[in-house]
Amino acid sequence: MPQQSNAPQQKKSSNFNVRAAVASDEAALLKLICVPMTTKGVTISFQREPSYFNASQVIYQVNDHCVVEDIATQKLVACYSNGHRPCYINGEIQPMRYASDLRIHADYRGTTLMKEMGYYMRKTMQQPDFNHMIIFNDNLAARKAVQTGKVGIPDYYEEGSVETLTLTAIHRNKHKERLLIESEDQHYLRNLHIKTAGIDAIEAMNQFVQRMAKFYNFIPAYDFNELLGGSKYYQGLELSDFQLYYLNDQLIGMFGLWSQSSFKQTKILDYGWTIGMIRPIYNLWAKLRGTMKLPKKGDSIKYHALHSLLCKPSYKALHDLMLNDALKLSKSRGVGCVSYTLSHRDPRQSLNQYYRGELLTGIHGFMCPSRDPRPEIDSHRIPYLEVGRI
Repeated sequence: MPQQSNAPQQKKSSNFNVRAAVASDEAALLKLICVPMTTKGVTISFQREPSYFNASQVIYQVNDHCVVEDIATQKLVACYSNGHRPCYINGEIQPMRYASDLRIHADYRGTTLMKEMGYYMRKTMQQPDFNHMIIFNDNLAARKAVQTGKVGIPDYYEEGSVETLTLTAIHRNKHKERLLIESEDQHYLRNLHIKTAGIDAIEAMNQFVQRMAKFYNFIPAYDFNELLGGSKYYQGLELSDFQLYYLNDQLIGMFGLWSQSSFKQTKILDYGWTIGMIRPIYNLWAKLRGTMKLPKKGDSIKYHALHSLLCKPSYKALHDLMLNDALKLSKSRGVGCVSYTLSHRDPRQSLNQYYRGELLTGIHGFMCPSRDPRPEIDSHRIPYLEVGRI
């Protein structure tokens, strides 16, 4: 069961009380988290039904949820999360914070609220005393708040670009095929043995993640034995959701197909007039082209998150094979969309240009009140970002 950090209480200002979230905040948090956002003519809502605290347990193993209360109305008007989980950093298991779910009620933006949240974060962000985060490029409010450093929050240090692709189709492409032929692992593919994970594979899976920490930073320090015990950290996942790729009895690649719809949803609230009118025609075109269809108003976007999409960074042919297999498996389960996040420093990211789907680009970086943490992070290791835990 995730723990709640023992954070000191922020002194009350004339307007706000900044404090740790408690169980009785559940309903207010659910309402605050699902504040509508409009992008490209589509109004969407990121939801955590039926429980915000339950959904957060796939992100953190030690919670650090902050809420801001308007003293006059006793209404929750802002929140963020800054908990941590054990990750491989420089090849060693360390607690790593991840900042997420920053929300500010529309009526309170542009006030002194962000300064007070920043003061609280500075006081409570200890052991570890820095975090990492992703800010997507179309989230202009978050970019302005975090990257300008003018609102009192801890200093922000940019690491590099990332992108999340919701993959809907993979078509043959001569440029991609030429790239894969030149990949160092191309000759391995004919000798691969692929199987669905079982109890007998758990130790190999754990050891494989540890080996991958030689190439990547921030991989969660997984113990897949927890899949057998109903751990909330793995809710929505079973061993049978994982596909394993062996070469000469050695595990060299894996992924898990993760349905998160039971605790995390992206709901379509409304379409602009133009998009609403052309949606039926667009969906017909999307079906022919192999891109994502637009759901009806009130429906959620359906996709599978790819858990631990791992192989050596240079194994582009294996990566492409795993994505093909993941998409086929997702279609067999009635969805047909898979989502994953890659750093632009990851050689596998170069294949995204040959895939069909919806692409979100953003910036990965760190916040720290006392120093620039980047020199402490081995720059030769590639940032690994688990799409289902961001």
